[in-house]
Amino acid sequence: MVIFKRGGKLIKAFMSRPLWVQTHVANHLLKLDEKLTELGFEISTVGTNITSFASPFEEVVNILKTCHCSIILGLPFLRVSEGKLKDKEIEKGFALPSEWNQIEAAISLMLEKPTLMMLHRGVSPRGLFDRGAANVFIHEFHTLGSKWVEDTVPKLIDLKAKVLAQQSHPADARSSRG
Repeated sequence: MVIFKRGGKLIKAFMSRPLWVQTHVANHLLKLDEKLTELGFEISTVGTNITSFASPFEEVVNILKTCHCSIILGLPFLRVSEGKLKDKEIEKGFALPSEWNQIEAAISLMLEKPTLMMLHRGVSPRGLFDRGAANVFIHEFHTLGSKWVEDTVPKLIDLKAKVLAQQSHPADARSSRG
């Protein structure tokens, strides 16, 4: 399903991101939303512009089935400062993305959607964010300053091109992700 708006194709995209973020990050996400709109994306995010009427998992699956692609923003969500990891004491604290980033990325990849995965600098690359864990490139970004939004534009243009290629040649484009 392709929606036409102002003479161009609107790309329906699912965005995975934590609902709570620090104020400076929230301000940058607003700028990212504006940039996505400028580039012709219509974003769906459970908890921000989509209200869940089923279980969150079912809602995500249903939404992703209607979207052309997904954008996974692995922002710092959980901070680990002590404990054990693989039976070794944690010596230096680290941050992890939301568990929903992992779930939503897995659903997107299983549905063979073009998936842009972005991991915030300093967030531990575990699970699907671990390079080589899935057939998708992990892009790094940092939210200090608004430059990261502009730095993201070439990746978004590439994602849009993959979606359009998949719509033109579905069998050829399915294997191209992130």
